[in-house]
Amino acid sequence: MNGQLRLNLILPIVLLAVAGAGLSLFMLSRGSETSTASTDTALAPLPRLHAPKTSTKAPAKVKALPTAKAKAKAKPKATPARPKVKLNAGLPPALARALTARPVAVVAFVTPDARLDEMAASEAAAGARAGGAAFVSVDVSKERAARPFALKLGVLQAPTVLVFKRPGNLFVRLDGFADLDVVAQAAENAQS
Repeated sequence: MNGQLRLNLILPIVLLAVAGAGLSLFMLSRGSETSTASTDTALAPLPRLHAPKTSTKAPAKVKALPTAKAKAKAKPKATPARPKVKLNAGLPPALARALTARPVAVVAFVTPDARLDEMAASEAAAGARAGGAAFVSVDVSKERAARPFALKLGVLQAPTVLVFKRPGNLFVRLDGFADLDVVAQAAENAQS
């Protein structure tokens, strides 16, 4: 009796699945036939009724009326020439770029991975921003970066903060740790 009950439950489910699959196949095949037929007729070329006329006469030029945009484009605004900054010869390239950008530059000499030097560089950078000056950080362990400063100013130790003023003159030298307020005040004084 148990097998009979199973057959009564499974047989209708199987019949419904087969009927659904058959209906799906019928609808899919019927839909693809209609879509193919409609695509073929849509892509068929249209018959040409008249031959195209060729003209030997040049088309008349249409003169466009000037618009506000056309006038604006016709007269480009002249950008004011950036005044050339004169700097002392022989400045280290990083300092020259900083002094070209701003009239005062703060240079911090640091040794990498030295906690005190990293704090001094952060304070010098913040002080330069507060004082309206450019900031340059020089890694003293890299000879290529530190050598031009050492040749110009002598032996330098880290941490040291230098404040330069255009055209590249040393304004103040702060050996050791200098906090934000001291650096900002030095930068402001250099600008006056």
